[in-house]
Amino acid sequence: MGEAMAEMDNPALEEMTRDLFPTAVSEENLQEARNKSLKKIFGSSKVFLDVGSENNQCAKSTYEDIVQGKMMEHYDRGLKSLAQKEWERAITAFSKAIYLCPEKVELYAKRAEAFLQIDDFQSAALNLKKACSIASPQKEHVELLALTYYLQGQRLLEQNCHMDALECFTRAAEVQPQNRQCHMHSISCLAALGRYAECIHLLNKQLEEEQGDPDIYAARARLYDQLNKPTLCYQDVHTALSLDPERREALGLRDKMMAKAEEAKDKAVNLAVQGQLQEALRKICFAIENNPLSAEYHIFRGTVYKKLKDFSPAVDDFVRAMMLCNAEDNNGGEGKERYTEAEEQLLLTYNDFAVHCYVKGFYQEGVLLLNKALRGQRSKKELYMNRGDCFFQLGELVFALADYQQAFDLDEEDWGIRLRIAKLLDALGLEAQHQRQYQQAERHFSEAIGKHPLLPQLYLHRAGFRRSLQNIACAREDALIAILLSPKSEEIAPTIMNFFPGKTLDDIITGNLASSAQCALARNLETLPVVCKDGIQSTRGPMDGTGTLPGTRRDLAVCMTDQQLAEMVGRRRKIKTDIQAERNRRGYLKSTVPRVSRPPPPREEAPATCAPYHWKTFGLGLTNSR
Repeated sequence: MGEAMAEMDNPALEEMTRDLFPTAVSEENLQEARNKSLKKIFGSSKVFLDVGSENNQCAKSTYEDIVQGKMMEHYDRGLKSLAQKEWERAITAFSKAIYLCPEKVELYAKRAEAFLQIDDFQSAALNLKKACSIASPQKEHVELLALTYYLQGQRLLEQNCHMDALECFTRAAEVQPQNRQCHMHSISCLAALGRYAECIHLLNKQLEEEQGDPDIYAARARLYDQLNKPTLCYQDVHTALSLDPERREALGLRDKMMAKAEEAKDKAVNLAVQGQLQEALRKICFAIENNPLSAEYHIFRGTVYKKLKDFSPAVDDFVRAMMLCNAEDNNGGEGKERYTEAEEQLLLTYNDFAVHCYVKGFYQEGVLLLNKALRGQRSKKELYMNRGDCFFQLGELVFALADYQQAFDLDEEDWGIRLRIAKLLDALGLEAQHQRQYQQAERHFSEAIGKHPLLPQLYLHRAGFRRSLQNIACAREDALIAILLSPKSEEIAPTIMNFFPGKTLDDIITGNLASSAQCALARNLETLPVVCKDGIQSTRGPMDGTGTLPGTRRDLAVCMTDQQLAEMVGRRRKIKTDIQAERNRRGYLKSTVPRVSRPPPPREEAPATCAPYHWKTFGLGLTNSR
């Protein structure tokens, strides 16, 4: 039946249909009704008109092709609007295209570009994130998303919305970690918020990845300047300038720090002149923190430390100044002058430190410090004198005498050195006399008098020694010289009377032996740096109680004065005398503990004699030998 109906022509089919269904609507009316319905839905669009007709486009293409074509139509219209800078129309066109084809990545990217043009960063970011979530993120889309966050952060930063800007820059850095600008702007936002520690932490992470970027060092230097850490700030400025000498930010910061340092140094000088050493020290420390490579500042601070008796940091400052002058001698003669100044101050510091140790009783430490000073300067007599004083206190008389002699070779007119040598030789002479080394004692006493013939004690000791050797004439001559040098001494006069029993002091002085004593004294004074008159003395200045010349010029401080030396020697001699007297009073210590007797010495065997050999004869059980 179907085949029969197919074979029928259309008019016959229509007639039969009308007969069967009298209320049926004709095909023309039905198509017209369809067109009216579609026109109500789609308006003036002719895409879906004539759906049921045989000439309809849908008969030739699928529904997807129609949607794709319409989407492309909107897409092209959007591109055209972008080219004509009609941003809102472009957004509308791309939105219609996205509605027809929501899985098209390029549509979101183009709409994001249009949103960027009208500064709608939030919508642009949402479109780009949607584009990256649909498929695997493309490089250009990721870069555009990072740029979107970056531009949004820039706009917020201009509006002083630092917290929101920080969030945008942080998101940009998360999307594109290798973008250094995002990190730097994040640090700028943190700095504006006063979160300097976090800024430094981020910069440290940047420096772990990029060691040779002067911008990072300059930025961190500014942060250290805000945190009032001038030493770290200067280090970063110095590093930035070493990488790029023309870096403007670093140069400006360096000039600022140097100006602050110079101002603090001037204040420190004024305070030091006024005697406010602690305040001066604080100011010069601040100056060094801002300019640690200035040798002049280190020399000044070392001098302040030395005046405050804080010698260890003073030594460190002078050594540092010498290193700076030696490493960078860019100032020619000025650099050499500062090096010489630092070296001289270091020498003074070692010497003053040694004197301080001597006063405190640390004689061994004083010797070590003076050894350091003598390595760099061997032409200062005071160094040898002070080390000799330390050796004297340590009981190393031989070393002390060697140092005093070295000082004497440098300046024979220094009466303090002569006094030291004379006192030491006198002590050695008394010790040799006690040990019954008479020739050595005679030599020591005579050498002591040769070094300082104005000390009456020296003649008195030699007189006593000569009298013990029964050399009465020489002993009386020495005694007369002693009383001529100090006729009003209450200690010498009674002792002299023992050498001249039965005579008064006036008889001794006016006797015939006194003239020979004056001649002997004059002979001793001929080789000295004094002008002798009348057989006694007429020196360049007044004598003190020890027979020394005050006012001897010395460049460095000494451990003890001449008067202190005489008192020290007197105390040592008195201690030895008291000890000997106590031993003589009590006798030698005896022990009641039984002692183990020594084994008898081995008996020496007589040397064997080479006797001639004799034949032995044997008898009845007895052996006879000839």
